[in-house]
Amino acid sequence: MTLARPTMAGTGSREARFEVVPADAALGAEVRGLDLRTLDGATFQALHATWLHHIVLVFRGQSLTAEDLVVLVKRFGTPVTSSGLHQRNLEERAGMRRLNLPPEVTVVSNLRERGEAIGILGDGEVVWHADFSFKERPTAARMLVAMEVPAREKGGNTFFMNCYAAYDALPRDLKQRVSGMTIKQADIVDTAMKVRPGMSRDLDIRTVPGPSHPVISTHPETGHNLLFLGRRHGSYVNGLSLEDSEALLDRLWAHATQPGFWYEHKWSTGDVVVWDNRAALHRRDAFDAASRRVLYAAQVEGHRPVEAPDALNRPPHPRHVPSARRHGPHPKHA
Repeated sequence: MTLARPTMAGTGSREARFEVVPADAALGAEVRGLDLRTLDGATFQALHATWLHHIVLVFRGQSLTAEDLVVLVKRFGTPVTSSGLHQRNLEERAGMRRLNLPPEVTVVSNLRERGEAIGILGDGEVVWHADFSFKERPTAARMLVAMEVPAREKGGNTFFMNCYAAYDALPRDLKQRVSGMTIKQADIVDTAMKVRPGMSRDLDIRTVPGPSHPVISTHPETGHNLLFLGRRHGSYVNGLSLEDSEALLDRLWAHATQPGFWYEHKWSTGDVVVWDNRAALHRRDAFDAASRRVLYAAQVEGHRPVEAPDALNRPPHPRHVPSARRHGPHPKHA
């Protein structure tokens, strides 16, 4: 990541001192000078404000265990397990039991032991999404700890997209059009495009159960608006014909996933990445199947998205859209 000039954050002359180096992108910052295992209350308060501003925070060279991750996630809110969010036992997660990890921790990995996957999502591409957008209350803080990752040239980079910036850059007439609209989010396929048990790609999305979330979501902590798309597959704009729904979704997704709204994270072992799942979409590149990749994930409970009555009159989020020179085609994902 390209880094801009660092700043210092803190709540006083002695407390909560750390360095914040914003990414040269629409979102993201690297935080330096902190050991996430030894946060005090004042430091976390300042860190939380930094997180709300930059949306994605990166901490390099950490040494977190699964138990340390549980302590960290509890600072952000009430932890929620992936199995609880799915509300069913998933066979693909059976191998995780071998690792004897706390229930708050999910493993994201391509490794297998005795024929069982020890984690989820394998080594293929993971498409753009917000985690658990198919729930009434999608998760809020989401975090990953890199226990083992391939060499950078082997792939596996993760991309994050600024949903505030995507909303702010919408044409005024499109903002007015989508204000008050909702998108149904059905859990038909996972983010690796694998069909969920009991589902089919041929289902009529209009009849598949799933929560409906506003296209314009007003963040409960920052008060700024963002474009809430969730995930492209299994979504439907309520009240429209299927043809019109697809056309509008295609337009919104094409706008939101422009490279100018991205931050690309290239992993190293020991990285901890914490993002605001309410305000970002993310995706992952495929990587060399012969490589070892093990990340620990955790998340906290979120809220039911709402559009504020005065949403169209609210100011933009202060994390600015990058300059026009970064809106050109990405060399790999144009």
